[in-house]
Amino acid sequence: MSIYKDAEELREKLKKEQGEKLKVALFGQPGAGKSSLINKLIGGNAVTVGVSTDKTIEAEVVEWEDLLLVDLPGYGTTRFPENKYFDEFKIESFDIYLCVFSGKFHGADTRFFKELRSKGKVCLFVINYHDTIWEDGKEIEELEQDIKLDVEKQVESKENVIFTSCRSNHGIKELSESIYTNIDAANKVKWARAAKAYSIEFLEEKKKSCETYVYTASGAAAVNGINPIPGVDIGIDVSILLGLFTSIRNSYGLTDEKLKSKEALIPTLAPMVNNIIKYGSKEGIIYLLKTFAGREIVKSVSKYIPFVGQAIAASIGYGITCSAGMSYLDDCHKALKDPLINQP
Repeated sequence: MSIYKDAEELREKLKKEQGEKLKVALFGQPGAGKSSLINKLIGGNAVTVGVSTDKTIEAEVVEWEDLLLVDLPGYGTTRFPENKYFDEFKIESFDIYLCVFSGKFHGADTRFFKELRSKGKVCLFVINYHDTIWEDGKEIEELEQDIKLDVEKQVESKENVIFTSCRSNHGIKELSESIYTNIDAANKVKWARAAKAYSIEFLEEKKKSCETYVYTASGAAAVNGINPIPGVDIGIDVSILLGLFTSIRNSYGLTDEKLKSKEALIPTLAPMVNNIIKYGSKEGIIYLLKTFAGREIVKSVSKYIPFVGQAIAASIGYGITCSAGMSYLDDCHKALKDPLINQP
């Protein structure tokens, strides 16, 4: 049992996790609302949403936590011909593909999908602007069925079509959960951690994925102890914990502005909101570590071995950092869960 060996493995693991992102490609007609859809999925405003129908003339890349979302330009155009498209945009490197359209399904999208299918790739069909679907004398269910049949005819296979509206949030939950269902286990953790939660069930998956990050990052902070904590006989890499706490807040979409609004809407959350903001700083983290250092920390070492190794899991420093990280995660989780439960 060598803490130095465990520490080196842990640093490499953390570095690898931070470097490998889940890659999502969005393609389809200009003006179909791909940028708005990205913002809804991550729960932020990472993409500047344009009004022109030809805004996306080159791939627009959005990095958000563990995600890399790419809004691809039109397939098979004069600027981006079909025979060069896959190589130019490294299409086969993506983990999942969203074909986003509104109105009629385009032939270029059909050809692109068939090329993806021939390479064994997973593609979801998303028709956006669901709130604008209308035809005199037809019910919405009938119009949806017509669209599904048109897609089936165009791509020559029966595909699941998800109807969304960024204005009303219609179908966003279903789309997010469908992405989660169609990716591998490692990427499920990344999607759950980074995507916005539209249900309590997804929120619980988010917490589980954040817990694994807490285990790893807390271990790395404990063994890379470059900051002696005053009054505590341990050294902790506070910068790693600061990155961890920031990542947790981002995962839950808890900006200072949103936290303050939650505090106003639900007064009982006020103490928790104050803690989230307070402990999100370097000084706050040190205070939190000192608080946990003064407590008797009871833990099962075997529980953490798969994440950090036996030597690190058994160390006092790890117990303190992990307890502090879990406490911060619990506060962030509750700050989002209570309003989500009570939403109309």
